[in-house]
Amino acid sequence: PEGADHSRAMTFSSRITRTPTPFDSALGADSAQAFGDFDPIVRELVAGAAGCSPYLGGLLARDGAWLRDILDTPDAALEAELVAIAQLTLPELASGLRQAKRRIALLAGLADLGGVWSLEQITGALARLADAVVDVSLKRLVGAEIARGKVPGQVADDAETAAGMVSIAMGKGGAYELNYSSDIDLICLFDETRFDPDNFHDARSAFVRVTRKMAALLSDLTGDGYVFRTDLRLRPDPSVTPVCLSMEAAERYYESVGRTWERAAYIKARASAGDIAAGEGFLKTI
Repeated sequence: PEGADHSRAMTFSSRITRTPTPFDSALGADSAQAFGDFDPIVRELVAGAAGCSPYLGGLLARDGAWLRDILDTPDAALEAELVAIAQLTLPELASGLRQAKRRIALLAGLADLGGVWSLEQITGALARLADAVVDVSLKRLVGAEIARGKVPGQVADDAETAAGMVSIAMGKGGAYELNYSSDIDLICLFDETRFDPDNFHDARSAFVRVTRKMAALLSDLTGDGYVFRTDLRLRPDPSVTPVCLSMEAAERYYESVGRTWERAAYIKARASAGDIAAGEGFLKTI
C-alpha cells in the first residue's frame, strides 16, 4: 500500500489512532501495569483490549513479555514469527504452532483495536499465519512418511515440496480475508505424475494419513489452545472421496460432474502450502 514503508519506520505508539473503553476496568488495569514504562496511549490500549476481551486478556497474561519486546516493531515481529514457524521440527509442532497463533492473534488484535494496521493487514496477517502453519505441518508430516518408506520413490529432500502434495486455500483464506474466528477451508491434492502407476495407491494412502494428521494437529484443543479449525469438506464429493485426492481425479470431477457452486468456489482459490508450483498448475488447468 502507498506509504507502507513510512509506516514501518514509525513506532507502534505513534501509529495508534484509537483505544477501546474497557468493560472490565480492573482486568484492564492489571494488564496495563506490565506496560507502566510505555507511552500512556499504549497503556490505555492494553487496558482497553484486556478489559473488553477475556481472550486478549488471557493472551496478555501469557505472552505479555514477548509483546513488550516487539511492540515498537509490529511488522518485523510478524515476519519473525512466520520465519520461526517454518523452522519448527515435527516434535515441536503441537506447542510451537499454538504459541505462534497466540502471539500473532495478540499482535493483530492490538494493532486492529489501535488502528495501527489496516483491515487488509489484519486479515492478511491471519491468512499468512494459516498458510505458514499448514505448510510446515504438511512438510514435516510428509517427511515422516518418507522416512518410514511410505511414499514410494521419494527421498528426504522431497519433503521440502511435500512430495507433490498441496493445500488449496478456499474462501476467506484463499482471498487473504480470514478473521479472528474463521476456520480454514482446504482442498488437499497431490501430483500423481510424480509416482509410477503401480505406486499410486501407496502414495495416496500416505497423503491421506498426512492430511488427517495435519487437520488433527491444527484443530485439536489442548492446554495451549488450538491453531485453526480445519474444514476439508469443499473437496469433490466429500461424502465418498478420501481427504486427499490426486489432481487428475479432481480435474475429471470438475470437468464432468462438478456443480456450478463448486466451480465458482475457485474464484478465491489459492495454492497456499506444500508444492505451490504443482498447485498453481492445477489451478491453471481448472
